[in-house]
Amino acid sequence: MNETYFDQSDVEQNKTIVLLTAILQIFIPILFFLPLVACQNSAYGRYYANQGLLILLMDVAAGIVLIIPILGWIASPVIGIASLVFAIMNAVNANSGARKGIPILGGIEIIK
Repeated sequence: MNETYFDQSDVEQNKTIVLLTAILQIFIPILFFLPLVACQNSAYGRYYANQGLLILLMDVAAGIVLIIPILGWIASPVIGIASLVFAIMNAVNANSGARKGIPILGGIEIIK
């Protein structure tokens, strides 16, 4: 697999806040914006903030789908579990310093 890596100095300088945010997002997805505030000029921080925003949007989608009777009751927990798994994967990926997105949605770039 051909992975690209961020500039090593960028990763070393911002790894603490990005990794802390990625771990906290497992429990509180709204915290995706912390790297945008703490390390504004970091491509590494922006990339993982974007991944966190995608996970937050999955959580919102799970809440919206829950409104639909029967189908929502089945689909919402599946989306929620996928969101949890993706949040854990995001924390592991952030720790590696590689530009590796979450499955399915990882290629979507909202925060540039």
